[in-house]
Amino acid sequence: MMYCLSVSHKMAPVTIREQFAFREEEKREFIEILSGKEAITGIVILCTCNRSEIYVSGTKQAVSELQQELAEFKKVRLEEVLKYLNIYNGESAIGHLFKVTCGFDSMVLGEDEILGQVKEAYQISKDMKTVDYEMNVLFQRAVSCAKRIKTDTNLSKTPLSIATLVANEVFHFENGNECKKVMVIGMSGKMGTTITKNLISKQGIEVTGTVRKHNECLTVNIQSDYVKAVDYKERYQYMDDMDIVISATLGPHYTITYEDLSKVLKDKKKRLFIDVAVPVDMDASIERLEGLTLFDIDYFETLSKNNTDIKLRELDLANAIMEEELDAAIKEVVFHPYIRRMDELKAAFTGKRLESLLFRVRDQLKSDELKVVLKTLDDLESWIKED
Repeated sequence: MMYCLSVSHKMAPVTIREQFAFREEEKREFIEILSGKEAITGIVILCTCNRSEIYVSGTKQAVSELQQELAEFKKVRLEEVLKYLNIYNGESAIGHLFKVTCGFDSMVLGEDEILGQVKEAYQISKDMKTVDYEMNVLFQRAVSCAKRIKTDTNLSKTPLSIATLVANEVFHFENGNECKKVMVIGMSGKMGTTITKNLISKQGIEVTGTVRKHNECLTVNIQSDYVKAVDYKERYQYMDDMDIVISATLGPHYTITYEDLSKVLKDKKKRLFIDVAVPVDMDASIERLEGLTLFDIDYFETLSKNNTDIKLRELDLANAIMEEELDAAIKEVVFHPYIRRMDELKAAFTGKRLESLLFRVRDQLKSDELKVVLKTLDDLESWIKED
């Protein structure tokens, strides 16, 4: 049977999650410790920024041994953190693995980064030869299920975050050139940093970001040949050269006004201005300038809401796929022991009358279970006759 001990964003604050985080060398060290336990036959450790989960298979004593070793390894009193732990066993552990791998349990519904993290965690244990038959089947099935959902639905292809939606607008903007020049006003802020990182994830984009020199605590933690930081006060000097300008500051004043912008825009080329600040950063009058399109936060919030509706519709389809794949995985695990027992079962049933077996089945099962068995017999009879 498989078990899972989970510490995640759903129940545990970051201070608790940090206590149970595993560095790469710690994963291997702890796997080695657990592999020496008689009650444990398989181990996989999954650790991300939002969760630490340890999957083990084995006997009923596997969970208690896991808890004891974890408390000792992390030097914590387990009694103090039990309220932050989720423990899954059997089919609930299998279902949890599938939900995690498919992105259903993530902070951002349907995100597929977790798929790569699960594959990596599984591969480490596979290389260390610490996964048994059951865990091999379940992790491979969970990964295949997540890939199918990614291919057959738009769940992971429908962005919700403002930063991602802004970056997508930039990616889709056509300026007729191979390179797009983008200014991010407020690049050192949280939103500005996220937008910039999203932008430089694709080729053909050069970012000029503004920072305020007087604020020493604001640093741009982005290392790229395609990002240049300039003083906020000098922003208008670069604007005529830009294809897209994004403003994401927390200040109370306009970062761009019609009067100042109209003085510096010499080229009447097509431009996109994006204002994601609340209150707004850009003077709405700038949209009167030739070739300029302005999108504000309301535009992106509407996009996000529409995408949420799409995502929820896709979730129904993804859930149906997961339930189908989950059922197949459980059947494979449950049926496996009987493959080895085929000869034993043949011998046990030899000479037994079919009537006696059927009446025994009838007396042992509930009515709903009996209906399933009898329907299976009907199907087998039809299959035999056709054969």
